[in-house]
Amino acid sequence: MVSFEERGAVTAKIIDLGLAKPTAETGSETPISVHGHFAGTPKFASPEQFSGVAVDIRSDLYSLGATLWETVTGDPVFSGSRAEIMFQHQHAPLPMEKLEGVPQPVVVLLEMLLEKDPARRFQNPVELLTAIPRIISALDAGRKIARRSLQKEFPSDWHAVTRRPPARRGPRKISVARLPITGSGLFGREEDIAFLDAAWANQRVNVVSIVAWAGVGKSTLVNHWLARMAAEHYRSAK
Repeated sequence: MVSFEERGAVTAKIIDLGLAKPTAETGSETPISVHGHFAGTPKFASPEQFSGVAVDIRSDLYSLGATLWETVTGDPVFSGSRAEIMFQHQHAPLPMEKLEGVPQPVVVLLEMLLEKDPARRFQNPVELLTAIPRIISALDAGRKIARRSLQKEFPSDWHAVTRRPPARRGPRKISVARLPITGSGLFGREEDIAFLDAAWANQRVNVVSIVAWAGVGKSTLVNHWLARMAAEHYRSAK
C-alpha cells in the first residue's frame, strides 16, 4: 500500500503478512506448512513451495520476481486453474513473449529471479541489491547487460545471510556417476534402475548423484532399488 503523508511524502508499506511465522514465544520457527500441503498464493509462489519441502530466502526472491513480472507486464507469470498454475511454476518455461518491449536488463533480472532451480537464482537479498546498480546503470545508458555480470563480485559473507552451514571438505578424489532422471511417473523407470545397477556393479563408482525436481520420484526410485537389492540378498547398499 502507498500512503500519502504530510509535506507530500509518499511511503510504501507492506500490509500482507499472512504467512508470517511466530518465533518470539517458542524461540524457534514454527512451520506454516506440512509435507504435501501448500500454503500461499499460487501465482506468486516458488516451485519448491508446492512440494511442501523446506524453503529459504531464495523462495521469497522468486516471489519477488513474480510480483515484479506482474508489475511490468500487467499479468501474472502463469494463469489458469490453481493446479495449472502450480504445475507451470514447477515445469513450464517462462512466457517470454509477454516481455516484448521490456528493457533487456529488466528481462535478465526477471529471468534470474524466476529460475526454477533455487541454485540459479540470487542466493539472498544482498546479491540482488549488489546487482541492482548494474541494472540501473545499463537502463540509464540504454545498453544490454550480461547475466554473468550480475553473478560476480558478491560479498564474501553472503552465506551468513542464507544461514548455510560451512562446507565440509570431502576426499580429494572421488568417482561420481550422475543419474539422468527421466522425469516419468512412479513406474516405467527401467532405464534409471539399469543405471543404478550398472553404477553398483562398477567398482570405480562409489557415489551416485540423483538430481531432479521435487515430485518426480527420486525417493521412490531409490527405495524401490534398495528394496530389490535387499530381496536379492545383497549385504548392503548405500
